[in-house]
Amino acid sequence: MLTVKSMYNAIKRINPDLILMELDSTVISNCSIKTVWGAKTAEWLGIWNNPIEYRAVRKYQKKNKQVCISPFDVFIPNRKTYIAYNRAMEKSHQETLSNVYQQGLLNSPESVEYEKYAEINNAFLQILDSSLLQMNRASLTDTIENILYREKHFIRRLTLQYAALQPYGNWYNAQLDFWDERSAAINKKILDQLNANSNKTIVIITGLLHKSDIESFLQKKELNTLCKLITLESALSNPPVPDF
Repeated sequence: MLTVKSMYNAIKRINPDLILMELDSTVISNCSIKTVWGAKTAEWLGIWNNPIEYRAVRKYQKKNKQVCISPFDVFIPNRKTYIAYNRAMEKSHQETLSNVYQQGLLNSPESVEYEKYAEINNAFLQILDSSLLQMNRASLTDTIENILYREKHFIRRLTLQYAALQPYGNWYNAQLDFWDERSAAINKKILDQLNANSNKTIVIITGLLHKSDIESFLQKKELNTLCKLITLESALSNPPVPDF
């Protein structure tokens, strides 16, 4: 259900002055996504699978040249390699964790806790790539916070405790530490943009797992006079709109 068209239409309805994207300065500079010769042809041929949000924002700015696009993510060297490596590690780690559970190696309280984690995580994965409104509802943000909390505490403890999972220990700890560092840097960059763009409508486009951290940051009392955070549903509801 999530398409370039649905995201473009949502951005068009909101009509922002500024769009903040979870990309770094190697992709966005001078208020625009850097032009890559032949990108659209490569996308059409299926050679280059650029993200939906990237393509939707690029299309929106082409028709609204006054809109500024700004990056807020940290620079990660060899980003594609980094992402591919971590996806492979995450898959292997989850499979090993499931095997430890299925082999009955966890004690009774741990098994119950793991079952809760697996249930919540699987439900979350099912919602990915659904409609924009479904992906942005408040209850899903609560679910993400629940998953992240369990991963930072319960799953970390299991990974360090059981022999089959210990080969993932250093990687898992490093990823959690980097996640917190990255979140702090992201929030700092967003704050800088808020301070520099008063009385403007800003759209923040980010991955779901970062969404709860960003929302919690923007809802701090000390930011009440600086910004007003509204949900996507509220942003699209006046006038009424079809389901995005």
